[in-house]
Amino acid sequence: MTKLIVFVLLSVVATLAYAEADKTVAASEAGGQTSSLSQQQITQLSYIAQDQNEPPQVRAQALQDLAKFPSQNALVAVVRGLKDSSSVIREAAINASEPYPLEHRWRMVSPLLNDDQQSVRVTAMINLVPDYMRISEEQRDQLKAPLAELIQYLEPLSDEDAQLLLADVYRWHNQWFEADKRYRFLLDSNSNNPDVWLGLADNYRAQSQDKQALEILDLAIANIPDTPSFHYSKALALVRLNDKASAADEIELAASLAEVNSYFWYLNGVLQEPFDIDKSVQSFEKAYLISGSPEQLYALCDIYVRHANAKSEACLDELAKVAPNHVINQLRAKA
Repeated sequence: MTKLIVFVLLSVVATLAYAEADKTVAASEAGGQTSSLSQQQITQLSYIAQDQNEPPQVRAQALQDLAKFPSQNALVAVVRGLKDSSSVIREAAINASEPYPLEHRWRMVSPLLNDDQQSVRVTAMINLVPDYMRISEEQRDQLKAPLAELIQYLEPLSDEDAQLLLADVYRWHNQWFEADKRYRFLLDSNSNNPDVWLGLADNYRAQSQDKQALEILDLAIANIPDTPSFHYSKALALVRLNDKASAADEIELAASLAEVNSYFWYLNGVLQEPFDIDKSVQSFEKAYLISGSPEQLYALCDIYVRHANAKSEACLDELAKVAPNHVINQLRAKA
C-alpha cells in the first residue's frame, strides 16, 4: 500500500473507523510499541528465509519474524516459501502472509488448501477462515471441503487452544449456536482466559446483539479485572449503541491499563475529541510517541491543524518528510 493510500484511508479512519474496528486490530499491538528492525536486518531475514542451504527450522523462523515487518523483500520470501518443497517452510510462509491484504493473500494461500500435507492444508484454512464473511460466494464454495476438514481436525483435540479455535471457526462462518456452546463450555472449565470472553462477546456482536455483548463484557471485567482488551471491546460496543460518552470513558481506561498500546491511545484521541479537546490531543501525541508511525503522525497533524494548535507547523514539517506535498496542502487547507 502506498503512503498516499495510507494517508487517505487514515483521514477517513479518524472520523469513522472506531465504529468498525474489532479485537483483531488491538491484538496486533497488544504488546505495546512495535519492535523495529533496520531495513538491512529485514533484507537479511528475507535472504535467510530463501536460502536453501539453511535448515528448514531456521528458514521457518526467519519467515515468522518477517510477518512482523511486511515489505517487498518479505513478500518475495513469502511467495517463494509457499512453493517450497518443505512442508515446514510452506506452513511458515502461510503464517508470514498474514499482514498482506486479503485479495493478495487469497491468491497466495488458497492453492495450498489442496496441499498433499494435511498440516499445510489446515494452516492455510486457519489463515483464510477469519475472513469468511468478506470473501465472495464462489470463494466460500471453495472453502467448504477445507472447512469441513478443519472442523474434523479440531473436534477431537482436547486442549483449550484447539477448542477455542474451533469456537472461533464456528463464529467466523456464522454458526452462532455452535460457537456459543463451545465458548460457554470453555468458560465453565476456565473463566480466566480473556480470549474466551472476547470470543463470546464477539459472537453476539456479529449478530448485532450489542446489549448482550455488553453484558458478557461486564461479566468478563468482573472475573478478570484490569484487562485492557475488555474495555476496548466494551468501548466499541458502546459506540455501536451510540453511547459515545461512555465509550470515551471505556477506551480511556483501556489505554491507561495497556499503557503503551499506541492504537488504544489513537482511538482514545478519536473518541475524546467531542468531549475534551486537550485530552484528545494528548492521546494523539502519546500514540505517535509510542509508535512513531507516519499514520499516527498524520492523525496528530490533522487534529493540530483543525484546532489551530501552536505545534501545527512543526508537525507538518515533520510529516512532509514522509508524505506527498498534496497531502500536506490538504491538511493546511483545514486550518
